[in-house]
Amino acid sequence: MKKSDLSPARQQQLIPVPTHSGAFAVIPPAPPRFISSKGITKEVIHAHEALGELRLATARLPNPNLVTRTFDRREAVRSSQIEGTSSDMHQLFTYEATGSDDGLPADVLVTLNYVRALEVGLKEVKDRGPSAVDEALIKELHRTLMHGTDYRGKAGEYRDIQNWIGGTKIYHARFVPPTPEHVAGCMQELIAFLREVPAEEDMFEVPIVVRMAIAHAQFETIHPFVDGNGRVGRLLLPIMLAAEGYLPVYIAGYLKNYQQEYYDRLAGVQLREEWQPWVQFFATAVEESVKESIQTANALDNLLRQWEARISALKVRSDAALYKLPQLLIGRPVVTARQVEAELGISFPAANNALARLEELGILTNPQKQQRNRTFIAHEAIDILNNR
Repeated sequence: MKKSDLSPARQQQLIPVPTHSGAFAVIPPAPPRFISSKGITKEVIHAHEALGELRLATARLPNPNLVTRTFDRREAVRSSQIEGTSSDMHQLFTYEATGSDDGLPADVLVTLNYVRALEVGLKEVKDRGPSAVDEALIKELHRTLMHGTDYRGKAGEYRDIQNWIGGTKIYHARFVPPTPEHVAGCMQELIAFLREVPAEEDMFEVPIVVRMAIAHAQFETIHPFVDGNGRVGRLLLPIMLAAEGYLPVYIAGYLKNYQQEYYDRLAGVQLREEWQPWVQFFATAVEESVKESIQTANALDNLLRQWEARISALKVRSDAALYKLPQLLIGRPVVTARQVEAELGISFPAANNALARLEELGILTNPQKQQRNRTFIAHEAIDILNNR
């Protein structure tokens, strides 16, 4: 990070890094309470319109919770892949179904931890509302994310060492965040922003999409943990939406598709406080992610109807486990007989028989026929989630 890369205002925020002679870190000011709407109004309006469309589209689904469950996991896969993991949707669902990582990438646990952290955050804001978004929650997200991994620091605690973004050495870094002794103070300012409720006399309220953009960029600028900052920063986004009564929107797919621009726009904020281009990019990410979510939800719903029609043609009795399986498979495209037994409250033989019938119909495949705890895979659902 060269001094010449920084705007004059950012240069005033530089301090020496005691542990690295000749290196400097940025101590950012508190997140801005106001950003000029110049050049971003259209994108922000479209993003908020999309949030409304998502609510309407989800309300039309017969069982939106099943679709939401798969979206949570898709977000975990995509957000983790931004950080270099290799686990995919199929592997994550398989790990969940079997509890075994045999034959799976080593980082599948990291991806499942993302799901667990997301569930923790969404439950907290559901129970407590916006007040749940506090330091304790952010640390718990990180602790959950790092559980069982070889994390170098103390999971769930702010870093006590200097880190940097980009480059193998601090002197070649794209950006150097605050020194450890300044992290807690910077985070307190961010949390105050997250919990801020506009006063009645305020002329306007900052739109939630803009607040999310500010919060994410500020979190990544502080980089409060040794590792996992990108994932925790992205976890905060659907949690912020849920805390304000919106449906969660998952934008990691868009950020992954435009990963270099994502990094460049964030760097624009970190180095030069270029907020408008970042908010414009972020709002577009929200809008496009909502469109993709609606298309995917509709495709899953259509697939469910196709499955149900194929099963109805068999003319088995209406209370058969066979009729209950399709909705389960939309939320869990990889299952075992034991899992079906537990989820549907049926006997193991009944679960096995139902799975075998769906395999005969081509709805499921069973590539490991001799395996004791074999998995059954609904590839059509996974293909939709992978946008194939």
